[in-house]
Formats: sequence, structure tokens, C-alpha cells
Amino acid sequence: MSFQLDPFQQTAVTSLLRGLNVLVTAPTGSGKTLIAEKGVEKYINDGLKVIYTTPIKALSNQKYHDFKDLGFDTGLLTGDRNENPNGNLIIATTEILRNMIFSDDIRIRDIGLVVLDEVHYLADKERGATWEEIIIHLPKEIKILALSATIGNENEFLNWIVSLRGPTELIKSKIRPVPLEISLITSTKDDHKISSIKSTEDRKNKKIFKFDKKYKRFKKPTLTDQLDYINEKKATPSIAFFFSRDKVESKARFAANLVNKNKDNHGLKILFQTVFNDITAEEYQLLNLDELYWMWSRKIGFHHAGLAPIIKEFVEHLFLNKYIDVLFATETLSLGINMPAKSIMIDSAFKFDGVRTRLISKSEFLQLTGRAGRRGIDNKGFAYINYDRRIENNWYNDLFNLKPNNLMSSYSNSYGSVLNLCNKYGEEKGLKMIKKSFYSYQNKLNDKTLDSNFKSKVEVLKNLNYFTDTKKNKLITETHRDNFLVGVELLENHSSQEFCLMFLSSGISTLKYETSIHEKYSDLYTQFLIAQEKINILENNHGVKKKINVDISWFSIFNEFINSGNIEYTINKFDITLGDFIKASREAAEISQKVYTIYKIENFNTISQKFINTIIQKTML
Repeated sequence: MSFQLDPFQQTAVTSLLRGLNVLVTAPTGSGKTLIAEKGVEKYINDGLKVIYTTPIKALSNQKYHDFKDLGFDTGLLTGDRNENPNGNLIIATTEILRNMIFSDDIRIRDIGLVVLDEVHYLADKERGATWEEIIIHLPKEIKILALSATIGNENEFLNWIVSLRGPTELIKSKIRPVPLEISLITSTKDDHKISSIKSTEDRKNKKIFKFDKKYKRFKKPTLTDQLDYINEKKATPSIAFFFSRDKVESKARFAANLVNKNKDNHGLKILFQTVFNDITAEEYQLLNLDELYWMWSRKIGFHHAGLAPIIKEFVEHLFLNKYIDVLFATETLSLGINMPAKSIMIDSAFKFDGVRTRLISKSEFLQLTGRAGRRGIDNKGFAYINYDRRIENNWYNDLFNLKPNNLMSSYSNSYGSVLNLCNKYGEEKGLKMIKKSFYSYQNKLNDKTLDSNFKSKVEVLKNLNYFTDTKKNKLITETHRDNFLVGVELLENHSSQEFCLMFLSSGISTLKYETSIHEKYSDLYTQFLIAQEKINILENNHGVKKKINVDISWFSIFNEFINSGNIEYTINKFDITLGDFIKASREAAEISQKVYTIYKIENFNTISQKFINTIIQKTML
């Protein structure tokens, strides 16, 4: 390749060529993927294969396209997609690699390098353990290249990796290839003029002024003011971040209505017709393509996890190819997907994280602002955050220091993890392996929580015969859904379509919806509750602290769709987004195939096929 590597990239590549493990921490957009490309070249040229892992399917799809375009023999494994699985370079989600390790997949023997992209996901409370399990249990002869955003405790993280995998080089860079100017903005009530009250460019003003009487005329800028401001600054393309799907859509519609007329863009029309050529009339209406096209034609778009995959991918393509000037998005867009902009706007520093409304962390802030500034295009990137008088000025001052949070382990023993450890090492050694976790390392091995939790769950699993029943064992180790323990207790005596749907619903991790169980299914649901109580009693007896609590809110939704075959009717009846339905349906299709493979219950296969044969599988891939 003919690009000029930055010094930190050159150092990292040199370490890879020496056959070392490498940990790279650098700002978003600094070019960490270029290091990975060189690593892939080196190991493939040495006759070995490479696995490149990402935390989300959307990022895996993007990397698949990127490496394929570079000429690599590339495959893709994401659970619902299986493309060229024997390629020299396999792009996969981290869960796929974790399962390959514990199942002693034969393909592991040919691997020379594993790339762990976005390794700071290790802190994720729901999925973080997956990264730790890979680093701990991956055969030591396989080298790792861990890529991360900047973290505050990189030396602690490095020392943990060294303790497990031997010599590892830490390559860090705090330099952004495109300088970033961050501004805290407000506007006047009278003339709506936006002004910056603090900026990273203002070296003299290290502290934010205190609001006094003369500043009471200031207010939060309106969206109209902000759009005028970035146009005046010639700061497009821009991403406007909101922490709500509803706001993202409503603000995008508002912005599109501000544009007097559609932009003359013949290229958009051709691209639209090409991508959506095989969409049926019903699907066209379901995807709301008339309104979306009207919005895109005005160079406005929106992006969030609740969109259909084909729409998300199309919007990403439009933005990257300058068909969209302002993209309204939730923070999911900042999670590794290559979507750089000249500027980003943050509407509010408050976000609801599923439990409570809180202020964003410094790491989240850095992740969002990392989208600002296009390498090779912009001399500077811009980030604008609206001033909120409810927030203490010290919080803003701390935020502007741009120091990342420490990476903290969220490792816990799921039933799936416990089974995997016992299957691979035996109970005694499995317990010892827990002490290799980053959680134990950070707690100096003094915290006994993991130990007691492991022992407690082993006893529960023994009582439920998971160590002797190979089918039960395989299901939980492959799905890592603890709630399935409840449904498994009923599998031998139930195989109806309704039971299968209730079983699948108990393991769906997608956003939960409030739905009620129809009276005619109350007996079946009661059996689920009895099975849950049985397991909860075992958990109480053996001291398991976080008990299984089955949520089958997706049952009524799935049941309606399977019986009616009509997605539009289903989502309207239950007032859910198409994207959430698709996400849950893909998850259910993937799981049901696994259950069918293990238990040979035909209804699981039938359900899987009904989900697969709909719009849920349509993407640009």
C-alpha cells in the first residue's frame, strides 16, 4: 500500500512484524485500521490466517467490505451471515470467536493473528466478559492486536495482557490527525445569535465564567440557530447527536422542512433506484421510502438502531458519499463505524442509559467528538455542545480536559461462562481461570465475588443436570442466554409453536416492550413461571445473587407475526419500530436454528424460516 504511516502506526507495524502482541490506544479516526491492514498482510503472507473481530454486526459488515475491496480473501461470520467462512481473513463478531475458542473449532489451528477492534468494549456491562474470555483463553501462540480508543489506565490494561500472553507492546497516541476544536455554545434570546462561551482554542479562558445577571439573556440555541450557525461556519457535513430515537427523527423532519426545495441530485435518484429495485410495494410502504427519499433529496437524514438494516446501510453510504449534509443520529453511530464529518453537534449532555438519566462520561464524549474531522479533507474538525445552565461549570471544565476515563472490567460469571470453563478445564481449574480475569486483576485478587458466584452457579447447574445432559449444555454454552435455563426445563414435554415462540422470547436481548399475554396462553406462561420459581429456589439455596427473571414481552409480538405473516400490521398493533422488530426477528431466527440443530424440534425450524423469508434479511451487503 502506498500511504504514509504516522510514527505511532510505524511503531505498531514494526512490533507486529516482530511477531509481538500489540495494544494500540489512539483517538477515534487516527488510523488504527491501517495498522490492522499491515498485520493482516504479514500473517497471511506467512501462510497463516487472521480473524478480525468487532463488537457489532454493522461494523463487521463495514470491515468485510473494506478488506474485500483491498483484495483480501475475506469471509464474514456474524451469526446471521456466513460468507466465505474459510477465507484467509475472517471478519467476525467477538461472540463468534469466543464460541470458536470454547468449542475447539478446527479453524483456530490455522490462525496466526486475532485483531480485537474496539477492545474498550470490555467495560460493557452486558457483553464485556466476551473480550476478557478471548484474551484469557485464546491459544497463547496466536498473537493479538488490540485496538482501542484512548483509555486512562492503559498501563494497567497492558500489564494484565502481559501477565496472560507474554511480551506485548503498548503503542499509544494522543494526537489526532485532524485537530479538534470543541466549543460550548449558547445564544441570545433577542437576536438568536450563537456565541462560544468556552473553546479548546481559547487558551486564556481555562475556566468557564460564572453566570451572573448579565448572562440571563442567554438560552439554549434552537435547532434553526444551530443549522444556520454550521452553514455560516461552512462546517458541513455534520452529525447532530441526540440521545433519543424519537428526537432524531423529529429533528430531521424539522430540518428537512427548513430547506425550501429539493436539491438537484440525479445521482441520488439512480442510486435509490438501484438499491431498492427489488423492494415490493408493501415493503416500500413499510420502509416509509417516500418520506425518506424526500428527506434525503434535501440532504438531510437520520440514523439509529431502530431502522431496518437496508435503510441504515443506505444512509451510511449517502453520508460517506456527500449526499447528506446533516445527519441526525443517536450515539450508536459513534461505535466504531467509519462515519467522519467536518463537525458534530451534541444537543444535550444528558442521556437515559436504560436505568437512569445521567450526564455522559468523558469517554462517551470523546467517542462522539471522534467523528469530527475528515483526514485528508479537513484542516480542523469542530464539535459543538449546547450549554445547559443545570450543569455545574466544573463538569464542563473537566470535560474539556479531554482525559479519558479508566477502563474498568465488568466481568461476571454467566451460566454460559461457567459451563464453558468447566467443559474446557474442569471445575477446579475452571475456578482458577476466573482469577485471570481483568476484574480480578483490578481487584488484586482479593475480591471473592467471582469465586463464590462461580461455585454457586456450578451447584445450580449440577442440580439441573447440565453437566450430564449434552443438549442442555450445548444450548447454553452457544447462546449465553441465562434465561433459557427456564425454557429448557419444559422442552421435553412441549414442542408447540406457541411454546417455541415463548422460549425464544425469553432470550431476546433487544429493547423490551410492554405486552400482555393473551388468556389462552396463560397456562403455558404459568408453566414458565413455575420453572422459573424452581430455578430461583435453587439459586437461593446456593447463594446466587443475581437471579434469573424471565421476560417474554416479545412473545405476543412474535406470535402475532407468525400467525398473520404481516409485519406492518404487527408493528402497528404493538406500536414498535420496524428496526426493533427486525433486530429481534433476526436474533430469534438465529437462535431458533441453533435450538433446532440441537433438539430437532421442527417448529423451531419452521419459525426460523418464516422470519428469514421476510424483509428482515434484506441489506446492501
